[in-house]
Amino acid sequence: MPIVPSDFLLPFSKKEQIAKDAWTFYFDRSAKPDFDFVPGQYIRMTLDILQPDERGNGRFFSISSSPLTAQFFTITTRILESVFKKTLSDLKPGSMTKFFGPVGRFTLNEDDTRPLVFLAGGIGITSFYSMLKYASEKNLSVPVALIVSFSTTEEIVFYDELQEIAARHKNIKIIYTVTKSEASQEPWNGEAGRISVELIKKYAPEFLNSVFYISGPPAMVDAMLVMVKDMGVPDAQVKKEKFTGY
Repeated sequence: MPIVPSDFLLPFSKKEQIAKDAWTFYFDRSAKPDFDFVPGQYIRMTLDILQPDERGNGRFFSISSSPLTAQFFTITTRILESVFKKTLSDLKPGSMTKFFGPVGRFTLNEDDTRPLVFLAGGIGITSFYSMLKYASEKNLSVPVALIVSFSTTEEIVFYDELQEIAARHKNIKIIYTVTKSEASQEPWNGEAGRISVELIKKYAPEFLNSVFYISGPPAMVDAMLVMVKDMGVPDAQVKKEKFTGY
């Protein structure tokens, strides 16, 4: 049965800083036990803002937790200078928060056994984190290669958690690459540079038979779409989601 989006309220529980300018916000899911979603879906959050900016008092966020986590659901986002983000950052535990959802078709299809290639730019990793947590909890056997790019090591999120998942599931590969390692404050010994054809072929040799999911800033997503098309991947095997307006 399809999940029907609806308006609902959940109390804010806590926030946790996970990288430079990046935070995870926890909301008490037990307050609405019938709320369900598919990994990769997103919600619209509305906050009480007396003088919102031109974008209004609502924003869309991918859910970064797994549907199997009953206690809470989370969003993970960069906190930059905006009225909305400041209001979000200042939420007090217990504050009732308005949501609408879940929505979106950029979702994990666990009935599809074809290999998966996840390409992410920065905070665009959030949808994939939900999918990979779920795949781990369900012990799905489908091969998955996540390749995610960050500018510097200070911006990296979910690294330890995803490496732990990969260590427990041999069908899951987690590859981080840093584009500006020379500007990073901490040393980086992993892959360097932007996501490339060579990187995809190295970690996902079955790419022509794989389903690609691409998520990140619009320019990054557009570049990846051109790249995988040039690699011969059929359009029908590519899904995309653009993160706009951090």
